[in-house]
Amino acid sequence: MIPSRFALTLLGALGLLAVVGFGSPPFVYALAAADGLWLALVLVDGLAARRTPLAARRTLPAGAHQDEPLVGELVIENRGRRPVRVRVRDVLAPELADRPHDAELVVPAGRTAVHRIRIRPRRRGDARLAPLALRVRGPLGLAWATREADADRRVRVLPKAHLEGEAGLLVRQALERRLGRNPRVARGISQELYALREYLPGDEYRMIHWKQTARLLRPVTRETSWEQHQHIVLLVDCGRPMASLAGGMSKLDHALAAVLALLRVVVAQQDSATLVLFAQEIERVVRVDRRTRSFRAVFERVYDRRADLEEPDYRAAAAWSATQVPRSSLAILVTSVIDLVGAEELGRALAGLSRRHRALLVNLEDPGLIDLARAVPGDATEAFAKVSALRLLAANRELAARLRARGIDSVSLPASRLAVGVIQRYLDFKARRRF
Repeated sequence: MIPSRFALTLLGALGLLAVVGFGSPPFVYALAAADGLWLALVLVDGLAARRTPLAARRTLPAGAHQDEPLVGELVIENRGRRPVRVRVRDVLAPELADRPHDAELVVPAGRTAVHRIRIRPRRRGDARLAPLALRVRGPLGLAWATREADADRRVRVLPKAHLEGEAGLLVRQALERRLGRNPRVARGISQELYALREYLPGDEYRMIHWKQTARLLRPVTRETSWEQHQHIVLLVDCGRPMASLAGGMSKLDHALAAVLALLRVVVAQQDSATLVLFAQEIERVVRVDRRTRSFRAVFERVYDRRADLEEPDYRAAAAWSATQVPRSSLAILVTSVIDLVGAEELGRALAGLSRRHRALLVNLEDPGLIDLARAVPGDATEAFAKVSALRLLAANRELAARLRARGIDSVSLPASRLAVGVIQRYLDFKARRRF
């Protein structure tokens, strides 16, 4: 029970009267009686507010997507015979908002008031909502009674699903192709040998079977079996390099949004894919193919995995792909190179991965590292930070050059271009038959 501002104003006025009439016994007695009456009225009004037949609830969906607007409602139902003024505080979970939502409503007698709330979920995971905190004003306007409602609610925040700009356009075009609205000829060729034949003018030099050519002393061409259904392996780092922020979301948030969009394109292209989340060990494996009709289950398998402070074991991920994915595939490893030791480990892992699969490194650029490299140092500490950042960027370029020399592709992308870059690179590989 809390006195209202009106009640406190009355109490202040009585205090001023006590100062003016100090020393007069009759006035003091009258003032004490007024104070007692004030206290009694506040208590009576508070009890009446507490007994007000009121019901409150939220209407929020059970699932939402990160960084996408969510509209909910606070519904206050007044079952009494008088209008009621209600203050509502919704202490939303940190996954949903960074501050509480406050509202003040006047609910007519026997009616229901609805107040809309707009939320943009900030973090993935299970958001446990605190109970609604209500303050109900009494009929005299002298006291507020507090109560709670709508306890034990949860909202599941899934990775971002709807992309804007060019990435969203690519996904929509792929889905339209799957529905038959924008048919295209899907090209693809496997590396499995189908037959050998004599060389004919116009055959590609890369299709020549050199061992058989040397044995027969005449050019021999390989024929491979046509195959439009390809397989993709997506290895997503969930370790320390992906824990830092990039534009309000963690690097892992951006990576999951990008690879989930890519999975939708892969399925629309009639291909199959294996999504692997790893850090120190392989943690989650999700497989999709052209029979996948809904991606809800895919989102629910990965939504609550957040980046931790463990060092990723790149070689363990590469070894898993070599043993658990027997078919030659396009293996895309998504990470962020933030130190020299990690760059060396990553290079060795990709070299092992490329022995069986067509490997592609997607390096998510660190915005803080780039800002340090571009900044003008003001003291010795900032100069040291700038030199360290430049050294790491040079190591990244050296790593990319070494990978290219081994036939391994790599691309460095900022968070804003990650989804469109990954999707375009996959479509480019598929169009050029480079699986």
